[in-house]
Amino acid sequence: MSDETLEKKDKLKLFISKIKENSKLLASAFLIILIVFIVLAFLENRKTKEDIFTSKEFNNAKILIKNKKKQESFIILERIIDKKHKFYSPLSLYLILDLELEKDQESILKLFDKVISIKKLDKESINLIKIKKALFLSNHYGEQEILKELNPIINSNSVWRSNAINILIDYFSSKGSFSKADQYKKLINNKDSK
Repeated sequence: MSDETLEKKDKLKLFISKIKENSKLLASAFLIILIVFIVLAFLENRKTKEDIFTSKEFNNAKILIKNKKKQESFIILERIIDKKHKFYSPLSLYLILDLELEKDQESILKLFDKVISIKKLDKESINLIKIKKALFLSNHYGEQEILKELNPIINSNSVWRSNAINILIDYFSSKGSFSKADQYKKLINNKDSK
């Protein structure tokens, strides 16, 4: 029994000596972990504050719209789009479009492109924005611009695929291009038969 006790004491002494030898390394590792934790907490807190501020800005823009101050509202909404916030930037774009706060078509296309370029948006959200852009293009631009937006969606497994096809069917039908509309109808029918 005394051999076991001596062996345990030796192991304990060895363990303590290893800790003493590596105390600077252990302290450094602990310090690094602590710094990483503090930085992550700081960044999360900052992001939360930015989200709250952006939310307040969006609500202020809506209040300005109700008070018939559309130009002031547009400036705020455009600033929100520039922030590339994954929730409020698309909402700001939709509000600008719905209320026709911007008349310049090229400026509207630039706003669309800014929102589409938001990296935090998932693929299906981007596809929805592209569909809205195609609808805007259908009122103001030609076939090539619309196809450029919708073909990647049509050639994918997107949940918005059938919507994109239907937009093209309606577009070509309204232009009297019934043969092109029929080509897209076949795409819908082929998908339904699978």
